[in-house]
Amino acid sequence: MNVTFETKEVNVNGNRHYILLQTNDEEPSALVALTNVLLLSPSLSNFAHNLINLVGSRRSVGMYELVETLANIGIQNPNGINTNINQLLQILPQLQNGLMVNPEFNGSFDDSVEISIFRLYSVGIVHGWIFDSRADPMASEHVSKYSYQEAQRAIVQSYDLKKLEQQRPLNQEQRGIIEDATYLKSFLARSASQFTEYGLEHLKELLVERSFAVLYRNEHFFTLYKNNGELYTLVSDYAHKLNNDVVWKSLKSVNGSQDTYQTGSFIPATINNVTSTPPLTNEISNPFGDEDHPNDGAANDGNMSNLPQSNVPEAGQIQDDEELARMLQEEEDRAAADRMQGIALIQANSQQQQRQKKADQKKSKRKSFFLGGKKDRSNNNDTNVENNATADGSNNPGIRENKKHKKKKSCIIM
Repeated sequence: MNVTFETKEVNVNGNRHYILLQTNDEEPSALVALTNVLLLSPSLSNFAHNLINLVGSRRSVGMYELVETLANIGIQNPNGINTNINQLLQILPQLQNGLMVNPEFNGSFDDSVEISIFRLYSVGIVHGWIFDSRADPMASEHVSKYSYQEAQRAIVQSYDLKKLEQQRPLNQEQRGIIEDATYLKSFLARSASQFTEYGLEHLKELLVERSFAVLYRNEHFFTLYKNNGELYTLVSDYAHKLNNDVVWKSLKSVNGSQDTYQTGSFIPATINNVTSTPPLTNEISNPFGDEDHPNDGAANDGNMSNLPQSNVPEAGQIQDDEELARMLQEEEDRAAADRMQGIALIQANSQQQQRQKKADQKKSKRKSFFLGGKKDRSNNNDTNVENNATADGSNNPGIRENKKHKKKKSCIIM
């Protein structure tokens, strides 16, 4: 099925632009968020001009046209010098149906094929699901080192270890996992919106003035912009297609209580009675929430200084939590297996292309030799080009260097 995206004219700080809207029955997708960054960002306009022309000349754009244009842009970008266009044509549509990324609680992402898509287009991807190490340094030692997927695995493992503890004493590492899991469950329960006050503050410091990025939150993706020190998300809901005054939504609070719709000039906008897509403040149900520590806004920073060290759920709760945790883990394992199969296919195709390229070079050299000509040295720089292309190259002018976690990959994967 060929999905079609409606377009909308918006005015941003006096400049006219055209953006893509989310489809009427879909939640905010990575494909639309990424495309709108390319459409709006002045620093990316030079190599995104074909995309800008496509969206600006149509009332709607089909998935095939959009993906084909994005793929051509990707291979023309310096970051995509060794990228195969056929691989991009297969991967890009997946950004519409749900992209699996793994946020880390220190503000970065686990590097993956999915994250490399944003690197290819020189677009930063950020999140605000960050533990406030300043408020609770001791708890930070148990939480900040984990990603979301690692946290789920640790919690599942802690249930098994608690059962094992009834049979024999645990070693120090095993007791550490149980302790980590206790803090992790409390943090997940307090940040079910996948956003914290500290995370919001971190994003304000991270983005450069008048710069764009893709914001990940609640398994959704949004086009993020910083203007006059404040953060805004682009309103790409189909429900607001006919309301040209609604362009931005402010991002001033974790729970959305202070967020307002804004015009392209960042003044309050008039809202018609429409039904829009789920707000950023929707919370993901947390199967690991502690009954003794309900999820409330006051605890959203992840401060766990009042967390009892003896906080162990009852046997019935452990069993229910364990079943839910295992179901989630099995689902993620299946998704990971599917992604690994796709990666293996891409690698196999790439290796085949390299082998064919070498074979062609040898054949050309042999032919040149028999004809008495000089050897062809036109490909002598291929190795250097490939090596240069593998560098991270933090060349996005909209993102400040994240110096807080040098041992971890930055939350912006360029």
